[in-house]
Amino acid sequence: MELAQYYIKYLQEVGEGQREAPEGITLSQTDPMRRAVELQEAIAKLGVPEFVRRCAAQDGITLPPELLEGCRPEELAQALCRFAGEQPGPSAEEPEDASGAAEEAAEEAQTPKIEEPDGPRSAYEVLLDCCLLDEKLLYYLIDVTKRSAVEEFQKLALVTTRKAFTPDDLLRWFAGKERRGTQEELICVTLMDTIFERLAAEGQKELIAALLCGDRTTFELFRCDAPELVHLPEATYEWYEKNYLAGYYPVRYMLKFNGVAFPADAAAEE
Repeated sequence: MELAQYYIKYLQEVGEGQREAPEGITLSQTDPMRRAVELQEAIAKLGVPEFVRRCAAQDGITLPPELLEGCRPEELAQALCRFAGEQPGPSAEEPEDASGAAEEAAEEAQTPKIEEPDGPRSAYEVLLDCCLLDEKLLYYLIDVTKRSAVEEFQKLALVTTRKAFTPDDLLRWFAGKERRGTQEELICVTLMDTIFERLAAEGQKELIAALLCGDRTTFELFRCDAPELVHLPEATYEWYEKNYLAGYYPVRYMLKFNGVAFPADAAAEE
């Protein structure tokens, strides 16, 4: 078995409760989705090779060093794609624009979709979900996007979504994304982006990192002092989780923070 295969096996077993979390990882969540997020955060701190090594050690297995050192982002992306439930097969055809549909609906129709048991999802969302499963892969995504490395980006997109799109396609989808959502999402994203810009100017990188990771305690303590949130009763953690975290906006902020330029006119076109 390759590293990616061990990773998928152990990730599924721990996530589904079929295996005890390895040494150094403590899982307190019982809800499947929250437990999965908690596990992913713990693995991000350990690193995939170390997570695999510790799980194998539970079974009395010592994996060869060369196996644990061979963790390439592209291979891991392909494995995470399979873990996310993607099945090999022909690409789903893109929906046709309806006659007389609004511009927003037309743009949504042009977004590549991935057919899944629960319905089609944007290929961009599938790509981000896969990259969010591993910190190394997330930073690889940021790096290739920042460098506009089209071939590397398309390879990453293909192995995770089976769709060939470019960094510019992802950035156009991301820019002004909140304007395609609800008014509550628009308010939350606009407010939180402003807050993150202030914190960045103040040099509070650790606080930014904790908030972007979705640490509930940090957010609840922060909202009691933040001038932008203290007088906003609806600004609960659930509000932040629903409108900011679930919308992949932390990734968008990380791209901006790392110097990735978004299309200037994308928001105006929404």
